[in-house]
Parts: sequence; structure tokens; C-alpha cells
Amino acid sequence: MVSMLLRLAAWGCVLTIVILSLMPRADYPSTGMDGHMEHLMAYAGTGVFVGLAYLPRKPAWELFGWLALLAGMMELLQNLSPGRHPGVGDFAASSTGALVGVAIALFASRHVHKAFTGIGIR
Repeated sequence: MVSMLLRLAAWGCVLTIVILSLMPRADYPSTGMDGHMEHLMAYAGTGVFVGLAYLPRKPAWELFGWLALLAGMMELLQNLSPGRHPGVGDFAASSTGALVGVAIALFASRHVHKAFTGIGIR
């Protein structure tokens, strides 16, 4: 049950990133934060949920790779959205956030699992 909820949360985060990334600039909600910080936070949160949902069945590097690919695709597809433009800095912030999020999930999955069962996850 918990793994299903984590997968739903992970895919909900991915869907939110897709919608917000492709939304026209005029309709984009503002958080008041720097754009790069928004990218980093969104992808870090998504990375945590994706990691908790799919580790250890999928290796951390693969989860990070898929999120980095998503970040690149979203930046390129912004060419099709009015008022939006792709940016290398945005891609770097998103990828860094994904790396941080998956790393947090990896750490948590290894140490929390061990704390409750006495068995560490590789």
C-alpha cells in the first residue's frame, strides 16, 4: 500500500513538472523564488518521491538519468510554449535537484530500512 502511494506521489510530481514546464509564461504561477531555485526544489522533491517509490528495484543512477532526461526534454519543449524559452542554467538546476533528491531517497531507504529491520539495502 505504501509503495503504491509513493508511486502515485512520484508520478504526480512528474505530471506537475510537465504541466508547469509547458504552461505559457502569462499563466505561470509565481512563487517569488529565483527561477533556478524553483527548478532545484521541484526536481529535488520529485527525486525524493521517485527514489522512495522505485529504490532498490531500480538503481539510483537510472532514476537520476530519467529525471535529468525529463529536465532536458522540458527545457527543449519550452520552445513550443508562448513566452517560454529553454535555458542551460535551468537544466543544470533541475538536474542538480534530481541528483540531490535521489541521493536523499537512497540514504533514507538504506538507513530507515536498516533501522526498522536490522537489514541494510544495497
